[in-house]
Amino acid sequence: MKLLASDYDGTLKFGETLDESDLSAIRRWKEEGNLFAIVTGRSKNSIFNEAAAHDIPVDYFVTNNGGMIFDSNGNRLMTSQLDTLCAVDLMFVAHETPDVVSYMVNNGFERHKIEVHPHLEDHRYPHINPDWTEEQIMDSGQFGQIVFSMRDPQAAIEFADSINQYFGHQVTAYANNYCVDVCPHGVSKATGLEFVTEFANVPEMDVYCMGDSYNDVPMLAGCFNSAASALAPAEVQENGRWVYPTLGDFITAIESESI
Repeated sequence: MKLLASDYDGTLKFGETLDESDLSAIRRWKEEGNLFAIVTGRSKNSIFNEAAAHDIPVDYFVTNNGGMIFDSNGNRLMTSQLDTLCAVDLMFVAHETPDVVSYMVNNGFERHKIEVHPHLEDHRYPHINPDWTEEQIMDSGQFGQIVFSMRDPQAAIEFADSINQYFGHQVTAYANNYCVDVCPHGVSKATGLEFVTEFANVPEMDVYCMGDSYNDVPMLAGCFNSAASALAPAEVQENGRWVYPTLGDFITAIESESI
């Protein structure tokens, strides 16, 4: 039995579409008796809705960039939270940062959006409207992850670097295209995949993963059988053992034992 872990947005889903050849490869992988996990920056509700909508057979969901882990039935296997004072500080920092368009706070299950500079185009969350006030979010005291939607990808890289410089003892920030994902310090997709590997009792040499962005780098670097998407930035690709155009292509290569 092997375990394949895939990032979602940019690796399996592109824009609003998923390639049927990738989905067919995942189903074939499962039929062969293997395990499939999605490792994503999304919250539980968001990725569970996606999996149901596209009929993706998933054994484990690693959400919040490794901050929470669920089995296929939605049972919580692991959880971590941001420090409350640090989370609130970051929300205030957002208002002082001109390139922050909005931010999304999730408690591991559901998420709530706050508009910071509404005159800027929101590339990440254009169709999501705020449903809580900022005061309600701060008073909730439950912060699994904060995702900042930025003006452009370069602004995301710079803001992530700034957060890691000033708050790195409490959090880890990952640039992720137009976003900056902020997780508790020491949490990553790599630690999430390690948990699933041990929980499912799969030998490390039988674990495979694929990703496309900066938040995938710890997972790509930490997994021996890792593949970066051919669409990933060069500095992301260099952390994968291989580079493949699609997840389906990677699965086919594993099955044919050509790698």
